[in-house]
Amino acid sequence: MQHPTQHTALRATGGLGFVVAALIAAICTAPVIGQFDAAYRVGQGDVLEVYVYNEPELTQSYPVGPGGGITLPMVGRVEVIGKTTDEVRELLRKRLSEVMVNPFVTVSIDEAKSLRKVFVSGYVATKGPMMVPPNGSVRDAVITAGPEPRADLSQVRLTRQGQAPLIVDLSGLTMDTPLGDPIPVEYGDVIYVPRIDDVISVLGEVNEPGALILPAGEELNVLQAIAQVGKGFGPKADENSAMLFRKGLDAPIDINLRALLKDGDIAQNLELRGGDVLLVRKTDVIAVIGYVNSPVTFYSSEPVDLTEAIIRAGGFNETSDLENARIYGEGKYTPVDLQKLWAYGQLEGNIKLHAGETLIVPEKQPEDIMVLGAVEKKGAYNIALMKGATLLRMVQMAVPTEKADMRKVQVHRAGSEPMLVDLDTMEKTGDVSNDVQLQAGDVIVVNEADKVYLIGAFGKPGIYPFDPEKSVFDYITDAQLGAGFGHSVGVLVRLGENGETQVTELDLSKLKRGQLPVQVDIQPGDIIYFPPVVRKESKTIWQYLREALWIVDIFGSL
Repeated sequence: MQHPTQHTALRATGGLGFVVAALIAAICTAPVIGQFDAAYRVGQGDVLEVYVYNEPELTQSYPVGPGGGITLPMVGRVEVIGKTTDEVRELLRKRLSEVMVNPFVTVSIDEAKSLRKVFVSGYVATKGPMMVPPNGSVRDAVITAGPEPRADLSQVRLTRQGQAPLIVDLSGLTMDTPLGDPIPVEYGDVIYVPRIDDVISVLGEVNEPGALILPAGEELNVLQAIAQVGKGFGPKADENSAMLFRKGLDAPIDINLRALLKDGDIAQNLELRGGDVLLVRKTDVIAVIGYVNSPVTFYSSEPVDLTEAIIRAGGFNETSDLENARIYGEGKYTPVDLQKLWAYGQLEGNIKLHAGETLIVPEKQPEDIMVLGAVEKKGAYNIALMKGATLLRMVQMAVPTEKADMRKVQVHRAGSEPMLVDLDTMEKTGDVSNDVQLQAGDVIVVNEADKVYLIGAFGKPGIYPFDPEKSVFDYITDAQLGAGFGHSVGVLVRLGENGETQVTELDLSKLKRGQLPVQVDIQPGDIIYFPPVVRKESKTIWQYLREALWIVDIFGSL
């Protein structure tokens, strides 16, 4: 086999047409999507083992970068993402056949080196970025992260760049039900495990205050909850006074236990729902319930300070929402900010609790948001640390890359359609009226901008973000076309949707004669090429082409 650098096996030679054809083949290969084994399709984070017989320079490990391609010496950039290894092998064989005779090529996945980086958050033991093997699934990622007891595995949310969030049912991990086909993860996936809301708590004057996760499809009424969860009434239970705290209600529901037990008033025996808290009271007691270390009810002949009541309840933990606590008494709720009292020592908030009042400490909701895509600082951000966090501020903190398309930033929010926000106009005009107030659980995706390729005799060749306000000649100026080393005649190459190629000549020499060149509107994906001036001592057109392809490869893999 002859070495490609000897040029004896070239299939095409000469001229700008050859350059254009090679550029199209190097840059514009469309991707597809699929799964592991023989049908496994290459994804970002994979490492391909390429073997070319008798070609040690080509036989190497090639990582697949964010651009979805690999770069081989003398071949240039090859798009591999979404293809099977057989498809990659055939593609490489065809490309190598242009420069060598009958190349023998094999391609395989290096499973030891190939990893998918995903982000797992919510009710799991280990939150944050996680590396998953290439054949790993959403199920594998969640198992590795370790679901917490209150994790709602039936509503796992998968967010993938450029797609609407998908709900994945993994309840079969804890129930004797089939899981269905696994969903393979892709590089950059965000997996959120919500909490289960079907928890019923029984507190107060019962033998064993506690909570129960209500199994799917089962029902539980007031008496059943007291018997099964609370293990019966305590000796000082007030038969006239039980309260049911339910989400969404402005006041608790009063339950007359005497009417239920002695008069048979079954209207008092309410069916309970997930999230309900049933409080069996003592006569004239003070109660502290909710997300404290030891919910408690106690007698006191005098009003007590909030701090004393909190100490009796064992204090707070990481699940306590101190800012949104409430006191219930005399038929109404009073908000109280325990954060100022407990964390900052503002004693003016240390008000008195009176007999018959209940301090309710709710659960702190997850406060992370995710920022993904074309930013330097991807990952989770704690929204609690930044009051009034907005989309513009958050994206600026994540530092957009040069490739970021600030005109089309996406915000994915549970239960809502994705929002598309133009941050570019917002930054330029200072008008932030359309900025988005962020919420816990939001996923922000900053997509890469559409691209325009400038190749050849430019001072700054490479990939430029598409800007509809720029002309072809603006791009040429930005890329610094050099009059001393570049031709004044180049081409603009455009691929149509039907696969046809349109080539337009760009003759800048007309400017010297006082004539306007052909006016061409720039479009995403356009390729602008100006060949270098060929002198006697210059390299061959093939060598210039290789250098141009090498530049494309370097920029395309960033």
